[in-house]
Amino acid sequence: MTQRSLTLLLSGVAKHLPVDSSWPAMPALQTLLSRGTRYALCGDLSKILFEHFQLSGECADELPVAAISAYGDGLDSSLGWWLCVDPVHLVADRDQLYLSASDVIGLEREEADALVEELNRFYNEDGWYFYVASPQRWYLRLPEPLALKTISTAEAMGSRVGEVLPQGDDALYWQRLMTEMQMMLHASTVNAERNDRGLLTVNSLWFWGAGEMPPVSARPDWGRVVADDPLAKGLARLYRISTEEAVVGRSATRQAASSELWQTTLMSPEAGERELFVPLLNRLRAGELDELLIELPGIGRWRIERRALRCLWRRRRPLASLLQGEH
Repeated sequence: MTQRSLTLLLSGVAKHLPVDSSWPAMPALQTLLSRGTRYALCGDLSKILFEHFQLSGECADELPVAAISAYGDGLDSSLGWWLCVDPVHLVADRDQLYLSASDVIGLEREEADALVEELNRFYNEDGWYFYVASPQRWYLRLPEPLALKTISTAEAMGSRVGEVLPQGDDALYWQRLMTEMQMMLHASTVNAERNDRGLLTVNSLWFWGAGEMPPVSARPDWGRVVADDPLAKGLARLYRISTEEAVVGRSATRQAASSELWQTTLMSPEAGERELFVPLLNRLRAGELDELLIELPGIGRWRIERRALRCLWRRRRPLASLLQGEH
């Protein structure tokens, strides 16, 4: 009989830590983790996804997150060299600049479209094209590759900008371009209007995930991928794996494929317990799943077998000790 396995890759847990008395009760998650076997797991969602699709060894030092994410967002990224472009707000503190507020600027779609239209008017002559996938998620396609080593916005957040700028043979050229774009953004009518309303402006762009679409090799053993991250969607599309939009609550209760990857983001502990962990625990108990893997980037990976639920001597432990790796 085919083993029915589901891997839940759940990002966003780390930002809710530390787990203390203010957290709601999560008995289903505590039961699952207490009965599971824990393994180490890195904190980079992109790296985890590339490993799940057996692509880490096919790529150079820079994972081509942009090209595959753009594909997941419905763009044709089969040609060209791509970069993720995140609109950000740089904060000055004494003589340093810090990257901040990439996801709290509150940019509207019309504003993002207007800013990208201004950038395209200036750079299209060079064969550069900016695309808006969402107000917070843009892409840039270049006709030729550049020698750059970048750091994701999530990694760079809160750091001194001078310490996390792109590196590589073309770094100085690219840093000059970033300065040029900052000047354009400063002169933008969109930012002027936002400033008049007392809103944060887009005073810089952060580029990362550089590369082109990689060649595909052996198909990973996923029967279905349920995801809300464009990188996960793009990887599934690249391998022509059945893909479904992650809808918390619905996907956790539906019949699983023999091997399914489900990637989503924890919006709140209460929603996670109610709409993820309770139904998944019930599916294990009912025999609808033989194995569940829970992956929390930067925290750990737990493998829970159905038979482990009968190990009553493994008592349900406090959530803080489980997530912090205490024994």
